[in-house]
Amino acid sequence: MTFLTVQHVSHQYFSSDNYTKALEDISFEVSEGQFLSLIGPSGCGKTTLLSIIAGLIHPTEGTVLLEENEIQKQKVQLGYMLQQDYLFPWKTIKENVLLGPHIQRKKDVSMEKQAEELLAEIGIGDTKNLYPNQLSGGMRQRASLARTLITDPKILLLDEPFSALDYQTKLKLENLVATILKTYEKTAILVTHDIEEAIAMSDTIIMLSASPGKIHKIFSVPEELQQMNPFEARQHAAFPSFFQNVWKEMDDLGQ
Repeated sequence: MTFLTVQHVSHQYFSSDNYTKALEDISFEVSEGQFLSLIGPSGCGKTTLLSIIAGLIHPTEGTVLLEENEIQKQKVQLGYMLQQDYLFPWKTIKENVLLGPHIQRKKDVSMEKQAEELLAEIGIGDTKNLYPNQLSGGMRQRASLARTLITDPKILLLDEPFSALDYQTKLKLENLVATILKTYEKTAILVTHDIEEAIAMSDTIIMLSASPGKIHKIFSVPEELQQMNPFEARQHAAFPSFFQNVWKEMDDLGQ
C-alpha cells in the first residue's frame, strides 16, 4: 500500500482583482520510509506543495492521501523543520523539545527522559538546561530536530532546514538527519534549492518547473548513493555524473 499519495493537486492564490496559479496537476506517490526531495527554480511552488501536504493549505483542486485517507480529515502528527528553528528564547532546550508533548498533554517523566535521550543521541545532551541564545545555529537546528522527532511524526517535512548554516555545519547536519531518519524509519520530504543536497539525502527527486509549478521530471537516485550517508555519497564516483544530469535538466528550465 502506498503511504502518501498526491493526486492531481493544483492551487491558485486569489487577490481582489487577479489570481496566480502556483501549482498545476501534481501527482506522485511516496512509500513508507522513503526520502523524497522537491527541487526547482524560484517560484515553482515547492513550499506551497509542502504546505498542502502538511494540511496547512487546502488545494484548489486535488487531494493528498495518507494511508489512503485524506490528510486534511485526519489528526495526523506531522513533523515540520524550517530554515529558522523557532525555539522559544525564554525556555530551556529541554523545555523547547518537550513543547509538543506539553501541548498534547503527554508530558510526563518518561517523556522527559525521552527528550534527554534524544538530545544525547543527536550530540547536544549537555545543552538541555541552556537557552537558545547560548547555542550556535547548528546546535539550535539539532534541538529543532529533537523537538520534531519526540512527537513520533508519521512524516517529516523539511523546508530548507540547512540553508542558513555554514557549509561544514550543513554537511554535519545532513549526515545527522539522514542517519536519524533511517534509524527511526521515518518518511521525509525535503524542499531544497541545493541539487547536491537533494542527491546526497534522497531516494527520489522531483523537479518542478515554474509558473505554474508542474512536475518536470522524476529522478531515482542511484542505489549505491542511497546506501551511503550524505558525506560519503558526495565522494562516490557515481555522484558527479548524476549531478550533471540533474543540473542540466534544471539549467534547461531556465532557458
